[in-house]
Amino acid sequence: MKKLTTILSLLILMIFISYLGWRSVEHEVLLRENNETLLAKSRMNNIKLSIESLLNQRLSYFNSLALQIDKDYDKAEDLLETETDFKNIFIINKNKILLLSDFNDSQWHKLVESIALDNSILFNQQDHSEQSQPSSGWYQMYNHLIYWTILSDKIIGFELSNIKFSFDVINLLDTQGFDDNFRLSDNDKQIYSNGVVFDNEISLTLNYPLQNWHLTYYYSSPNLINLYLLGAGVIGLFLMVLLGLFCYGYQEYTRTLRLAKQQVSFVGQVSHEFKTPLTNITLYSEMLSEYLEDEPAPIPDYLYVISAESKRLTRLVQNVLTFNKPSRINIKPVNLTILLKQIYQTFKPILEAKSLQINITTLENDCIVNTDGDCVMQILNNFLSNAEKYATNGKQIDLSLTKSGKMVTITVRDYGKGIANHLLKQIFEPFYRVNSAITEGVSGTGIGLTIAKQLANQICGEIKVMNENPGMAFSLILMG
Repeated sequence: MKKLTTILSLLILMIFISYLGWRSVEHEVLLRENNETLLAKSRMNNIKLSIESLLNQRLSYFNSLALQIDKDYDKAEDLLETETDFKNIFIINKNKILLLSDFNDSQWHKLVESIALDNSILFNQQDHSEQSQPSSGWYQMYNHLIYWTILSDKIIGFELSNIKFSFDVINLLDTQGFDDNFRLSDNDKQIYSNGVVFDNEISLTLNYPLQNWHLTYYYSSPNLINLYLLGAGVIGLFLMVLLGLFCYGYQEYTRTLRLAKQQVSFVGQVSHEFKTPLTNITLYSEMLSEYLEDEPAPIPDYLYVISAESKRLTRLVQNVLTFNKPSRINIKPVNLTILLKQIYQTFKPILEAKSLQINITTLENDCIVNTDGDCVMQILNNFLSNAEKYATNGKQIDLSLTKSGKMVTITVRDYGKGIANHLLKQIFEPFYRVNSAITEGVSGTGIGLTIAKQLANQICGEIKVMNENPGMAFSLILMG
């Protein structure tokens, strides 16, 4: 189940990273397309400004001509013959037409007459406030585009030559040498075309009075194939690396699992071989105890220790044989005070032989708890055995029993070098042994604390471990 969860987690991670990578590529694609569009709009706006700048030059030129005509009406006739930027002129003073060119053009004639009758039509196409009226501007009607200005109460107007202006626009665009692909048209009539037509286009209408002029700009889409290939390559490479790491991790996992199974098998086989001699030791120690029960101390005490330790070793072997399988639990009232003293008496000579002093602290009254005495004894024996193996330099071990409300705590505290905090959870894993100076030369299977934790869970207890200064403290917590 754990392996399946790991595989699914890595699969989800790969899909998520692939999704993020592809979204990054799509974001880059959209960014490039947006940049191309912004660039196209900027270059199209430059073309538009060039055309409108040319029209503004006409405006300035017509203003200078109007000043000449205002001083000399006869100058208008001369300008009509020499100038090509306009094709008609009119002068209106107080609703009277003082000068009108080209009487043969009836539409032009009617247009000027309507202006003479109502000068306000010139202002209707201008942006101005109600409090003020413009003194000059453009007026468009039919195919006539007129620039007018007021001088000395007279309205002087010039009809722009659309043909000449269009030629000037073409010449301007050719001179500036735009490399862009665009088309300029007046309504449906094409004025100028440059470059080729692409799939992408944006259109723009020029400002008044060229509102009938349309500029269409063509641009190509950015080359995104390389970007897609690069993105797919990077994502693929990352997934290959992740897959390689997964395969390596899975291989290491299976190798570790296979090694653990071999260790369990080996330990199980060896433990199975221990059962017969342990049975004989237990049997003959009990028989010897009955035979020598009247002998003076400490012979009966020694025999009791031999019998008790052989039984403990038998339970240890049985636990190894049933490793990772629930043990048989026998819950009944257990006097932990007496149990702790028995453990103290058992380990005292063993620890003293290694120059370790064991101190015991119990409650004054008996502490009765519903639990499995054999499990509690095995857990505490494991704590003390570890202290004996790894904390001999501390010279001291404390065994204590405390009670707070319904919570009973049995603690084994040593004064050795301790274990790093980040390793405290790993020491309960099967076959894990801390790789440090304190474990060098010390034998062990690495399953003692694993079995202790399993037993604690089965009797509804809890094991807590913490670093002290110096040493470590292993505690078994039970509910009284």
